[in-house]
Amino acid sequence: MARVFAQFGLAIALSVQAFMVSGAQAQQASPPIIYQPDPDSPIEERNPKAAPELGEFDFVIGDWDANITWQAAGRPPLNYTAHWHNHWVINGQVVMQEWRGPYINGAELRAYDASLGKWYGQNIYPSSPVPWHKTSAEFKGGRMVVIVEGVKDKRGPYLNRETYFDIEADSFRMKSDRSYDGGETWEKGAYEMICTRRPV
Repeated sequence: MARVFAQFGLAIALSVQAFMVSGAQAQQASPPIIYQPDPDSPIEERNPKAAPELGEFDFVIGDWDANITWQAAGRPPLNYTAHWHNHWVINGQVVMQEWRGPYINGAELRAYDASLGKWYGQNIYPSSPVPWHKTSAEFKGGRMVVIVEGVKDKRGPYLNRETYFDIEADSFRMKSDRSYDGGETWEKGAYEMICTRRPV
């Protein structure tokens, strides 16, 4: 009988150990991306008759694995992976960037205004407290700079600036900054990411 209890105790100990290991692995692994049905919408092409400045956003077109580092105040960095499906819509004149991540899904629309010489658009994330955000963007010195308006935190409203840099054929980087004084001064934002093109 003692031997049976000893074997039973060993089995329980091994089960608990396996559970703890699997739990630790689950914490280290990136959570699954929110379900998105296939097939994807086609990438298509930029309209050749549109303003040549539309080529400034060519670098994002395609399917990307985005590796994000999120640094919330007072917390350790959170690292995870998302899928970015970026393509031309509306007769090849508007960029649609569809974000599919483990925590949020949404889309960002970009259109070029030749009269202003810059891009304008909307970020749409339905599950966010504020689902719509107006955006503008300019391509400067080999970098794309996107300004997102109407963002808030405990300190109040701020401008969120996303700068895309180190742009290559199959990769690019992005960092975020924020301004609480209308763009007069900037400080480091909460997130950055490295995007790598998915194999076709």
